[in-house]
Amino acid sequence: MTGVSKTRNVLLMLLAATFWAPLATAQPAVKPRAEVPRAEKPQIVEVRLGFDGMYKLGCWTPVEVDLVGGTKPFTGLVVITVPDSDGVPTSVGPPAERPLGVEPGQLTTGRLFVRVGQSMSSLRVRFVADGKVQSERKFFAGPEPGGGYISGGIPATNRLLLQFGPALGLGDLVRDSQMRNELTMTRVARLEDAAALPTRWFGYEGVDTVLLSTSQVELYRPLLQNPARVEALRQWVQGGGRLVIFCGQEAEELLGAGGVLAELAPGDFEKMVPLRQSLPIEAYSGSEEPITPDRRLELQVPKLTNLRGTVLAHAGREETDLPLVVRGRLGFGEVVFLGLDFDRPPLRDWKGRTAFLRRALNWPADETAEVSSQASLGVESDDMIGKLRNALDNQFVGVTTVPFALVAMLVVGYILLIGPGDYLFVKKYLRRMELTWVTFPLIVVSVSAGAYWLAHWMKGDQLRVNQVEIVDVDAANGRARGTVWTHFFTPRVAKYDLSIEPRYPGDQPLGESTQLVSWLGLPGYVPGGMQASGTRGSLLDSGFFFNDSLSAMNGVPVQLWSTKTITARWEAEVTSPMQSQLRRAGEEMLRGQIVNDTQVPFEDCLLLYGPWAYRLGRVGPAETKLIDDDLQPRTVKTMLTSATAGDTTEPRIAEDGTVPFRHAKTDVARLVKAMMFFEAIHGARYTGVLNRYQASVDLSHLLRQQDQAILLARCSSAGSQWFDDGEPLRSDQD
Repeated sequence: MTGVSKTRNVLLMLLAATFWAPLATAQPAVKPRAEVPRAEKPQIVEVRLGFDGMYKLGCWTPVEVDLVGGTKPFTGLVVITVPDSDGVPTSVGPPAERPLGVEPGQLTTGRLFVRVGQSMSSLRVRFVADGKVQSERKFFAGPEPGGGYISGGIPATNRLLLQFGPALGLGDLVRDSQMRNELTMTRVARLEDAAALPTRWFGYEGVDTVLLSTSQVELYRPLLQNPARVEALRQWVQGGGRLVIFCGQEAEELLGAGGVLAELAPGDFEKMVPLRQSLPIEAYSGSEEPITPDRRLELQVPKLTNLRGTVLAHAGREETDLPLVVRGRLGFGEVVFLGLDFDRPPLRDWKGRTAFLRRALNWPADETAEVSSQASLGVESDDMIGKLRNALDNQFVGVTTVPFALVAMLVVGYILLIGPGDYLFVKKYLRRMELTWVTFPLIVVSVSAGAYWLAHWMKGDQLRVNQVEIVDVDAANGRARGTVWTHFFTPRVAKYDLSIEPRYPGDQPLGESTQLVSWLGLPGYVPGGMQASGTRGSLLDSGFFFNDSLSAMNGVPVQLWSTKTITARWEAEVTSPMQSQLRRAGEEMLRGQIVNDTQVPFEDCLLLYGPWAYRLGRVGPAETKLIDDDLQPRTVKTMLTSATAGDTTEPRIAEDGTVPFRHAKTDVARLVKAMMFFEAIHGARYTGVLNRYQASVDLSHLLRQQDQAILLARCSSAGSQWFDDGEPLRSDQD
């Protein structure tokens, strides 16, 4: 179930100089390398960001720091500082209880996570021990990482695929997108070292899809000694990630009892069986190219039982005979299992391989062709999160945005006043030119005071907070995730110590919860965007830092009459707010009932199943709603883009019954619904922008599951609460 809550004016919804000396007749002797004295303190020698040098701007990504020990051992912490999207320095380090030991002469690697906010920004690394900075080095963005340089970040609107294991040959799938502009490309990063995989789930935040190819099983064996990496991958998928597993010949070791990938597969491994005919594979791909000339195979493939998902391709008469491609869900994420090795012959050399992969991976159509020219030119944001930020920025109560035309007019008036105006006044009326030493400063002071009064009148003197929150509930396992975007305005220069307290509709108690907080960037080349300037600075010299668990930001500076956008994700154990008894009627229809088990009413309820949506309206506390023949479904796209989909009734309706996005892009309700089911409503075509920066909120893939229905609702109870040094971050008009 997906819940959406609302308050007044705010919807709570669902980062050698070379010295030339006089020539001498003799050269000094060169000491042998072993005799060159080492520095006493450790030296920072290299930094590696992201995956194979790739990382998305505005997303958490892993970073590795190499240090070489000096003559003395040290135990300390590595601290990294990078700018956020506003150019403000942000610092992050590992938990204090996990210090890094650096031994004399030894190479030691420290691993942590950073969030980079600008495309060509520098990175500062410090090694802190005994309460002091023992070593410090600055790395600059360059064309190639290494030698004091780091790779620049890729745009948040890129699609980043992470492949672990032997190469799958994805070039044909991504080649078309590589021909588009820089902002909309698809990139593939490949790893073959298990130690490079993140140990925390948010290390995958900038990754769209993880692909595992398993024909070299020795690459996976180290994961048995470090289960934290597998657990991080599982948590990421459960929170909304997408995992594709290619596992054929080595399935018994990897998927069997105690196998490293057993918990990720959408079924239980039973045994290995022979696959001797290629027709099931060829038929699924739609390709007329045979895998082998006689269509005979000698493959060993895994048979899965107790399937948890939809069988897309199989051998045998029944789907359960030998499923070859299975699409299942894990929490809010998606797992696609292929019991075949596409990096081994004969599939590696099959001309129809690309067609098979395109269908099995549900490879999307070329979204980039739908992106509007305004977005591509940097005139407008090219991602849905930019539209949402703009909508929140225009909805502060008591705060009036100063039009550019008014600013330009006042500047021209000021120039005329202190120039010809002052000259004519002292010459014609006062007739004493020396009095300009009095009139000029009076004009400056008066205009300054007037400007301050006008700004105070238009901007107010109160803190304002606009917030959107999506709360998704997995009724099957009793867990919820929250995604919070908060845009706040401050009337004064201030620093904030920010943390968040998750809340559940109706203030129902939450079980054990985790929180992840950070700043939120603006994608693209628009003013203030993360691609707009490589090293845009800030007027604020002091930066802020994240706590050990990344659940709080301390000392966040905000300028006078300025805004800041922050975001949070949380997960917790919950009790399901709804009870349901639903069954399929035919292929795609539903029948049954749902019951509201909470003490709060749910408004604007839609029940989504496959391509269809049922409008349920209001479901009050303890109320039961029947889904029967009296409810006539409409398509999901129509329901989520119609005149009644948002807060305002938009009269300008297209011929297909939808509201054109250009007339609805400031309606927060419509924006959030479009983000939540972007793929299902063909969002790139409808909106003209992408939805890649915060793509984990898109639940469209769940509508492809045969036994999965989604209830979309809004409720009026308060959402998650931000705190500033223990005090609620709010005002009486939020």
